Amino acid sequence: MQFWHKKGGKKTHAAGLYLHLSPRENFAGAGVWHPDPATLSKVRRAIVERPESWRRVRESGLKVEGDSLKRAPAGFDPVHEFVKDLMLKDFTAGVRFRSSQVTSPRFLDDFIAAGNRLDPLNRFLSEALGLPW
Repeated sequence: MQFWHKKGGKKTHAAGLYLHLSPRENFAGAGVWHPDPATLSKVRRAIVERPESWRRVRESGLKVEGDSLKRAPAGFDPVHEFVKDLMLKDFTAGVRFRSSQVTSPRFLDDFIAAGNRLDPLNRFLSEALGLPW
């Protein structure tokens, strides 16, 4: 189940929330996955231009991950403090749920709490793309 930014949407590669429920794994995901080159460039430029904002995302405790390049992208400093992040091709994070959580009457509360925990990443990405949050 996907919840895209109301001004963006899946086709614009805007940030959003994703809920995955299955017998093997359950999680809430956030961020942008496989963004187009223009979106990826905007996010990378925002990391370089607003390092304090990106540092807050990194210090929030979220594990931001995704596919990665083997070296810094062209035009970016290979010794930048966030070079590992600049090498990312996706910017996603997640919060896992136990099976007992997803079958609990409290699950909606747990999902909302997960969305709040994932908020720093979605906020940064939305601002990087010029979308209100």
